[in-house]
Amino acid sequence: MAVAVAIPWTVILKALPTLVVTARELWNHWSSRPKAAPVGPNADVRTQLASVAERLAALESAETGQAKLVSQMAEQLQGIARRASVAYWLGLSGLLLSCVALLLAVFR
Repeated sequence: MAVAVAIPWTVILKALPTLVVTARELWNHWSSRPKAAPVGPNADVRTQLASVAERLAALESAETGQAKLVSQMAEQLQGIARRASVAYWLGLSGLLLSCVALLLAVFR
């Protein structure tokens, strides 16, 4: 089991602009990529098959990239969930300790 290490908020906040820029670049790349020209229905069968095979290869490549991205996002979310759980338990134990300290101060 991996040990949860706290990441300072300053590091996260400093990385956000890079994340936003990278996400925009990725979106611009995919939204502006050239679309495959449709093959005419009267074209040679070999031409049609080559076009379909080329488009299929592009789709498989994109799907592989998306699967990798989803996997990385899942790993990041798992790390965030672990850290949130640690923060929750630390906060709860701090609250309980402060209640005990308050009760000891009041009844002494």
